[in-house]
Amino acid sequence: MAQTDSKAEQSVQTEKPRDKKKIQQKISYYISLATGYVEIVMGCIIMAIIVILTVQLILDFPENMFDFHSDGFTTFLSDMLTLVVGLEFVKMLCMHTADTVIEVLMFATARQMIVEHLNAVDTLIGIITIGILFAIRKYLLMENKKKGTDRKLPKNQEQQD
Repeated sequence: MAQTDSKAEQSVQTEKPRDKKKIQQKISYYISLATGYVEIVMGCIIMAIIVILTVQLILDFPENMFDFHSDGFTTFLSDMLTLVVGLEFVKMLCMHTADTVIEVLMFATARQMIVEHLNAVDTLIGIITIGILFAIRKYLLMENKKKGTDRKLPKNQEQQD
C-alpha cells in the first residue's frame, strides 16, 4: 500500500510541472488576446479623435485661408502633419510589421523638420536619419519581403506567442 501511495505521489509531482506549464500558456494566451483587443480599442479611440480634429481643421480652414502670415500656414501644416503621424501610428497598432514602424518614424522625423524650423545641424541630423530609415526600409525590409521572411506573423501564431 505504501508503494502505491509513493507511486501516486510521484505521478502527481511529475504532472504538476506539465499542468503549471499549461496554465502559464493559457494565461499568456489570454493576456496576448486581451492586449490585442486593447490595441484595437486604442486604435479606434485615436481614429475617432483624428476624424474629429480633421473635421475641425477643415471647418476652420475657410476663415484661416486668407491668413497669409507664415505663422498661420506653419500652424496649419503642423496640425495636418500631426494628424498624418497619428494615422500612421494607428496603422502601426493594427499591422505589426517593421515596415509600419519605419514609416511612423519617417513621418514623425519629417514633421519635426518641417514644422520646427531647426538649425542647420539639427536639419542635417534629420536628413541623415530619414536617409538611414529609407536605407533600412529598402535594403533590409524589402529584401526580407522578396525572400518571404518579413516579420509579420500569421494571426494564429501572433496569439500563441
